[in-house]
Amino acid sequence: MNRLQSTLFAILCATTGTLVAQNPIPNAGFNNWTTKSFEVPNRWMMIGKTARDVSKTVGNVQGFRLTNEVGSGTVSFAMNVGSTYPNGLNGGFTISGTPGSIKINYNSEKLGNDTAMVIVGFTKGTDPLPLILQEFYLLPDGSGAGDNSITVPLTYSYPTAGVVADSGFVYIASSLRRAAPNSNGSIAIYDISFPGGQTSTNGNLNIESWGSLLVRKPTQWMTSLDAFEEKVGKMTGQQDYILSTTDARSGLATLLTQRTINTNSGVEVIPSWMVTRDTNLAYADMGTPSFPVTQRYNSIRGYWKGTLSGGDRATVMVNFFHADTLVGSGMFSQDSKTTVPGNYTLFAENIVWDSRFTLTPTKATVGVFLTDSTFQTASNASSQIYLEDLWLDQNFASAKPMVNNKTSMVRCYPNPTRGLIQVAAEEPIERLVVINAAGQVVTSVLLPENTRQWSLDLTDATNQHSFGVYYVRIEGPYWSETLPVAVQP
Repeated sequence: MNRLQSTLFAILCATTGTLVAQNPIPNAGFNNWTTKSFEVPNRWMMIGKTARDVSKTVGNVQGFRLTNEVGSGTVSFAMNVGSTYPNGLNGGFTISGTPGSIKINYNSEKLGNDTAMVIVGFTKGTDPLPLILQEFYLLPDGSGAGDNSITVPLTYSYPTAGVVADSGFVYIASSLRRAAPNSNGSIAIYDISFPGGQTSTNGNLNIESWGSLLVRKPTQWMTSLDAFEEKVGKMTGQQDYILSTTDARSGLATLLTQRTINTNSGVEVIPSWMVTRDTNLAYADMGTPSFPVTQRYNSIRGYWKGTLSGGDRATVMVNFFHADTLVGSGMFSQDSKTTVPGNYTLFAENIVWDSRFTLTPTKATVGVFLTDSTFQTASNASSQIYLEDLWLDQNFASAKPMVNNKTSMVRCYPNPTRGLIQVAAEEPIERLVVINAAGQVVTSVLLPENTRQWSLDLTDATNQHSFGVYYVRIEGPYWSETLPVAVQP
């Protein structure tokens, strides 16, 4: 190797080392993805540790098994759902007649020290008052007891006599202790019927019709799909929230989209988000340290493009921790009031550090959100954001988000503060929104017409006993600006 080759090799190694050192965010290029497939009985919502069960000893009938797990506090649930999913009380399955009882075939010999619970309800139209809302229990059988069945009389409680239900639902939990099961047992449910009454085939009450749900997610990230499954379960036909796409600068990018579901009150748009996670934990949020860092960084950067409409916003946030204590935070955020780039464009935002913290943080967490302006829900399913190549940098931000030309110059002072701040702008301010480091709105204020300066007391809203970074969203008629404010005790 000659001197020139040696020099080039040294420069390449040094550059590569710098890039690696400045990008500890796991899978920040979004080139690694995990695909999981779930089996689910059609028109059923399944939560927790659930699986298909074919161990029935009599007949060729499939069922589902609900399993408890003491270590993680897992209790599994199943609920028959319908067109008003995820509303639990209406539209699980259509029903005609007035059944006098419910019959369930099951096997509980592996239930251990737990007791399973069943709730059955019948409703009429959209009336929230059920004709029947009845609860009963399935007890554990001894080992080797085999399959069993139970028939429970139904007691109608609707105040108006003669009303006939047109829909019903069945809800089953594998333990009465929903947060802390007694054992690692399980129960299998094979068949549900209503002697003396008829149900339509779309109820799938014999649990013989099954489908699959394919989930694709960026490795080492928790996504809104994970959280949605945990909250309201898996249902066949449900689509991904976070998609891999080859529409990228290089390799793959992540595409955040929002999707709609039908609820009793109409169409609901589900927001999309993803947060880096500690692979030893089954959950992730912005308040949980997730990956190690060995340097003190000054900015978070990345490339993005897309479309935002209907008041939706895109946000990228990083939190730094020393042990489990928040010591620094940075956030890039932009909504549909400002221009979203049509081609991949660099964004960069500075980190705000606790002025008393002079050490090196130990861990960090990064989150990406596509939500409405409140950071909580969503408003337009056509919004979508492409994101690629996130990284942490030791330099301060030299690139700012694109803004509308009408944006006013705004200030928040003092910064840092012990709670009281002044917000001032050259043009009228319509609304102030304060967001914490978890991406949650802690206060929102509509201001009187033609207001250009406003005092805002963060003391009660933040309940500040330690350092925290809060982002003040200042909104005018045609412009918006987000400024970080450090609050110290």
